[in-house]
Amino acid sequence: MRYLRVSLVAALALAACSEVPVQEVIDCDWQVLTFMTAEETTGIATGDWAVPALEYAPVEVDPKYSHQLSFMMSPMMPPMMDPIASSGPVILYADDFATMIVSPLNAFGSTWMLRDGGKLRIGMHGDTDRIPAGTEHRFLVVSGQGINHTTQCWGALMRREAGTTPPDRYADTGLSYLGYWTDNGAAYYYSTSGELNEQDTLLAVKTNADEIGVPYGYFQIDSWWYQKERQTNVNPGGLISWQPQAAMFPDGLAAFQDALGLPLVAHNRWVSIHSPYLDRFDFVIDDDPDVEMAVPTGPGLFEEFMQSCLDWGVQTYEQDWLMNQYFGSRWLRNEPGHLEQWLRNMHDSAAAAGLTTQICMTGGAHLMEAASHENVTTVRTTIDYMANVCKECFWPQFHINNMVAGALGVWPFKDNFHSGEPHGRAEALISSLSAGMVGMGDAIGTTVVENVMPACRADGLLLKPDRPATAIDPMYLPHARPFTVSTETTLDGEGEWIYLAAFNMASGHPGRTDDDRLWEVLLYDAIPVSKMFNYPESVTDWSFDMTRDIGRSGRRVMYDWKTGQASVVTDVFTLPQIENLNDFDYMVLAPIFANGLALIGEPDKYVTMADRRFKAVKQLKHGLNVTLEGTPGETVKVLVYDTTVDRMLPTGEATIGADGTATLTVGREFD
Repeated sequence: MRYLRVSLVAALALAACSEVPVQEVIDCDWQVLTFMTAEETTGIATGDWAVPALEYAPVEVDPKYSHQLSFMMSPMMPPMMDPIASSGPVILYADDFATMIVSPLNAFGSTWMLRDGGKLRIGMHGDTDRIPAGTEHRFLVVSGQGINHTTQCWGALMRREAGTTPPDRYADTGLSYLGYWTDNGAAYYYSTSGELNEQDTLLAVKTNADEIGVPYGYFQIDSWWYQKERQTNVNPGGLISWQPQAAMFPDGLAAFQDALGLPLVAHNRWVSIHSPYLDRFDFVIDDDPDVEMAVPTGPGLFEEFMQSCLDWGVQTYEQDWLMNQYFGSRWLRNEPGHLEQWLRNMHDSAAAAGLTTQICMTGGAHLMEAASHENVTTVRTTIDYMANVCKECFWPQFHINNMVAGALGVWPFKDNFHSGEPHGRAEALISSLSAGMVGMGDAIGTTVVENVMPACRADGLLLKPDRPATAIDPMYLPHARPFTVSTETTLDGEGEWIYLAAFNMASGHPGRTDDDRLWEVLLYDAIPVSKMFNYPESVTDWSFDMTRDIGRSGRRVMYDWKTGQASVVTDVFTLPQIENLNDFDYMVLAPIFANGLALIGEPDKYVTMADRRFKAVKQLKHGLNVTLEGTPGETVKVLVYDTTVDRMLPTGEATIGADGTATLTVGREFD
């Protein structure tokens, strides 16, 4: 077997791959490695995915990169700090946070990567059995300072290669509005309320939400609604027909959607080998007596699905079980391009119908391919929600994966949550700071409105930061600190508001239960979560250094969202100590204007300075004038802190007018 190392090229070659203007300033170094297999090569599978069928010259790794982050080849790509074989990306970093990231630029489903001492081995995985003549396999190597920063550079370069623009934070209804979910972990996953059927249960959810003032903008229907091999939430088998079950929706899905009055997000899974779709469309099925999955090779089946979406009022098509299908079908793995072809058929069919897609149970290959499709708006980046157990199995992994998903321009979704569970407010905060979807899974009569409504306006429009919250760089080295994440809102010409959330997560905390430890074993096949993130035995360091932690400096006002207290901080400060396991600090760092005032924003919302609430800010000699937007009749409170006297000014209050806006002045002259 022979391959030719074609080139080791720098910025010009990559930039030439795209004619799409790129707004990001990419201040990292990068290279592209291209390997060509000149002749057709067959019969090379090793029988083990982790043992490569083809290996190229390795990437040399500077010894300073003594730490690494890879992503497991399992659903939701959990992070892993030990060297493992994966599809990439691989993030290597030093004690000073100098960072190098290596990933494929194409053939994502065929890529194999493994850190091995002073080199990063790259090639094609061991299930590859045929490589067509002339196949090029390209890799991107990015170097920069800072883990988060370099990952942003990497993602921008991946998008530039694909020639795509990331979808907006409000690209579809699911991203824009508070939603109700029925997936695993939700109250009505394969379950109904009392004697009601599924249709009437969800209509009752909507009625209850209207009564208590929770403004859902869409409903998600999970795998329970369509025809599968078995109708059970335990091993229900593959898809038989993507049509609603008559007992659940007696009048059909379109009639249900019309009665609901809201658009839908609709789930799908793999196709069963017993599905009648196999008689009408082209499929491949492995020659294996235990095979359960059939894979459509053309776009026709997806085109039919998308037409059904249009008929039923579905706006987002959710494809689940992606990693299970990857390892459940040899065809998706045996040749470069097969996985990408299957995903293209899906995403392009949705795009042609004007629909967006969500990907779920993804691996790194699916997520990297998503950067080539502007209608892939969201991705689940953590395992299925469980109420009040093992938050260390969910929250850190979510924020680490958000760094990768956000860099690629795919908005992360944490999964549904119960607002009334003991950590319901933390779940809502985490969802809001993700800048992605916020989905509730409450049973009728259990919603805690005061935990839900800080996420959105009165009309259900989500109030978001600019980007997904991610773990700050020092979280990637051993520490004794709370697990700390950050994101921000930037208003052009007016400054930057930084949101810091710090969670008391410690392996030796007396509040950690046997159930927590049991679920850690069960959820990740006995892989300890301490291999996924730096998990201190106890939290003893509550210091925060703006330069070290988030690359900022100078005076700001720190607002404690939970207590309503504020003070001026400069560079280094101490977070309030919290005692309870999984409890959190939540701070807003606000800029100080030239007149000595700091606009904290809307204290009733998690994101206090969301740009879908604050349209404009004007500085006055002794005050601030703000233009607000929202739902007519909605009351908005605004906080301003006066650093010249170290106290909060009286709370400003405005009512949104009939045109959806209001203006408000808060200042010393009104004190």
